[in-house]
Amino acid sequence: MILLMASACHAAEGDGRIQPYEDNPRYWQYRGEPVLLLGGSETDHIFLLDDLEQHLDDIARAGGNYVRCTMSQREGLDLKPYHRGDDGEFDLNEWNTDYWERFSNCLTWCKERDIIIQIEVWDRFDYSRDMWQHSPWRPDNNVNYTGEESGLAAEYPDHPGRNAQPFFFTTPQQRNNPVLLPYQQRFVEKMLSYSLRHDHVLYCMDN
Repeated sequence: MILLMASACHAAEGDGRIQPYEDNPRYWQYRGEPVLLLGGSETDHIFLLDDLEQHLDDIARAGGNYVRCTMSQREGLDLKPYHRGDDGEFDLNEWNTDYWERFSNCLTWCKERDIIIQIEVWDRFDYSRDMWQHSPWRPDNNVNYTGEESGLAAEYPDHPGRNAQPFFFTTPQQRNNPVLLPYQQRFVEKMLSYSLRHDHVLYCMDN
């Protein structure tokens, strides 16, 4: 069981939306009322669970009102965000419909149960060591770019805290990677096309 407690680091603004509490920013407010976010779940990429509705019911029944949702690449090969061809390689220009349908359902089902969902767009632990070997972003695993073109290596054996992975430094103000950045932007735009419809979502760029 992963025990969770959210801190007031970022929230979408607007009446009724989850946001820092006006009278005490140590807490959140939702629908204009102060709320303490507490939750626990089987995993932190919760939207990919096969029994998600039942699990959300269990969380709500126990008094939980918060779940964490990493969008990274630790899930099985059939549950990546991208289409995987018969040759086993991913195409970063083609989406995996099942992945995004599960994400959309999770947003809706959390809303129905008054559960706040925190999205973590990237998680460094999923872009190094063993996790990196199965990532669609790894050059050897996709049809879109080579290691030389993207600046990404086949292996990142160091602890993620060492920040050896250039995946997280692609913007013009950093290492200016024009090959990788458009794919990252497209992924975030796809995610936001679902999440921005809702007012019960918190955003965290990186774990």
